[in-house]
Amino acid sequence: MLIWLTPFFTYHYFTGDEGDSVWRAVALSIASYLACNLLSFGVAVACKWGILGRLKPGSYPMYGGLFYRWWLVDRVMDIPPAHLLAGSPLQVWYLRALGARIGRDAAISRISVRAPDLLSVGDGVSIGAAVNLENFSVRGGVWTVAPITLADHAYIGSYSVLQGDVAMGEGARLDGLSSLASGARIPASQIWTGAPARHDPHARAPELPPRPQRHGIWSRLDGVAYAVGGTLIAALFFMPVFPSFVLIDWIDARWLDLMGSRVPWPQAFLSYLLLALPASALLLLLTVLVSALLRWALLPRLTGGRWPVYGQIYLRRWLTNQIQESSLSVLHGLYASIYAGTWYRLLGAKVGRGTEISTAMGVVPDMLTLGRDSFIADGVMLGDEEIDGGWMTMRPTVIGNRSFVGNGAYVPDGSVLPDDVLIGVQSRAPANARMASGQTWLGNPPLALPAREQTAGFPAHLTFKPSLGRKILRGGVEGMRMILPLAVVIAVGYLTVMKVIPIAAREGFVAAFDELMLAGVLYGVGAFLFLVALKWALIGCYKPRAEPMWTPFVWKSEAVTSLYESIAVPNFFNFLRATPWLPLALRCMGARIGKRVFMDTTDITEYDCVSIGDDAVLHAWSGPQTHLFEDRVMKIGMVRIGDAVNVGPRSTILYDTRVEAGARLGPLTLVLKGESIPAGQAWIGSPATPWTQR
Repeated sequence: MLIWLTPFFTYHYFTGDEGDSVWRAVALSIASYLACNLLSFGVAVACKWGILGRLKPGSYPMYGGLFYRWWLVDRVMDIPPAHLLAGSPLQVWYLRALGARIGRDAAISRISVRAPDLLSVGDGVSIGAAVNLENFSVRGGVWTVAPITLADHAYIGSYSVLQGDVAMGEGARLDGLSSLASGARIPASQIWTGAPARHDPHARAPELPPRPQRHGIWSRLDGVAYAVGGTLIAALFFMPVFPSFVLIDWIDARWLDLMGSRVPWPQAFLSYLLLALPASALLLLLTVLVSALLRWALLPRLTGGRWPVYGQIYLRRWLTNQIQESSLSVLHGLYASIYAGTWYRLLGAKVGRGTEISTAMGVVPDMLTLGRDSFIADGVMLGDEEIDGGWMTMRPTVIGNRSFVGNGAYVPDGSVLPDDVLIGVQSRAPANARMASGQTWLGNPPLALPAREQTAGFPAHLTFKPSLGRKILRGGVEGMRMILPLAVVIAVGYLTVMKVIPIAAREGFVAAFDELMLAGVLYGVGAFLFLVALKWALIGCYKPRAEPMWTPFVWKSEAVTSLYESIAVPNFFNFLRATPWLPLALRCMGARIGKRVFMDTTDITEYDCVSIGDDAVLHAWSGPQTHLFEDRVMKIGMVRIGDAVNVGPRSTILYDTRVEAGARLGPLTLVLKGESIPAGQAWIGSPATPWTQR
């Protein structure tokens, strides 16, 4: 929050008096914003070495001094805007600064790594987007960190999960949405796929030209080009906030004089919140327009093809990717809303009528076609470009009419889904030649199911064919859902300015900086209390039920989830991960969580439908998924996790399930609806099966 409050304070400190230059204030505010972002990377590196030092592999007691130091550094490393580096040479430099050993010509997209000291990446390695390198684990009262070793020219596909104590030989390949559990070894040149990954003797690596060589001045200055490009994108996406400032300041100076009068802070907050609502709408509109204009200016419509990594086309594609990533901070509420289709059309995608799009990742808009009435659920990796052997490959991705892609699924670029195809939760779309209209596919490797559950009993005007009135009502609710988080941030910013500017005038900027830090902490606590009150006021207690999409309950529930993810998680809940305080905070939301539970995840939505026993462990990115949208019907059910259960990273437990006491789930495991995992057993895979090698 301090990254936002500092430029907020800077702008208002240099405006308001007669003769002040608005343009000078804007320039100084942008400079302070960029400086805070740059400083956040420096702080992360300094904390890593000053607080933790070089971490050695081993097992250590929970909640000891070393754990606290690791936890503090891990939380600080979440603060920098890492998306500004992903896929560029800057990412390699940053990982090296954190202690990782990275070879030459490595291409690394956006990843998470829990112990950078223990990451070794050879020359020419390619790592896809949203790969989780989870070399940290908790079991039996101890936490363990272990090395991940990738030999020269290894390849990891997007959306994969690797635990610690794994190694890939020279030229080894791990396909997208695959998992490597601790102890796994992929021999040189072998191709492994699936969750859990296994050797596929029939798979063949793509035939690529020799790795392109970079020569001349470009090879020495490409890092500078990415640094300048990332800086300009960050600055451009901060600029739409200034018309909002001008609007509020003009109304305040003309009619209210909140800055000049001593108004009680609750009254001032409500006044600024009301002023911030239209200002936030203006901010949203300007961000959308700036995003679309920049996207088309940087990269006109492309056709499929192959280009060198770090070449000019790659750089322009990287910049357009930064546009999509940077816009998320302002436009988060737009996803999974009635406005999402329009947003993707502006970026260049072809989107049919009635299509619902949630938080899809890796989208190349030029290459994406979504048919009528299709549904893209949360966290889908949808047709991201392939980075391999020094080349970027992009191919068209097509989703047919009325097709459904479930939460956390992976659709490789070049996939063509026929009409009425369902790709299940945490499943990989099969090869095009294997798919036919009406099929249902589940898991990785994907298996065709003979039948799918049908939802009946709801009229079409509540599912696929809503009336104009319902569209208007939903648009209003979701519009407020988009605007409210920004309005709260702006209102809090103005309250902070009211308090801090007099302190800066009396005591100087050091005292003002201390107050800004305190304001950031109070904002996080306030965001938590606001969300708790909103959840109980709008929803009350979640219970198992089924509600069609075009009804107020679904809109309210999605609004609570969106606000949780956009303001409460980044400003409060995320900083409680891996501490005893996170279960307590989630209990306030309605979740039933036992004693001594270790939670490294915030991925909970219908809180009252979650029951977690004593001494359970939930690793990063895992979670109970208490709802699914099937045939445009939101189905909610219970997830019961017993005592001492250990849930691996990126694992998903669907509703109407029970994981009995002492059970263990491996990484990237999917527990299907209605299943019960027996007590004391270990299961792994998508879908889950007994785990014999553990």
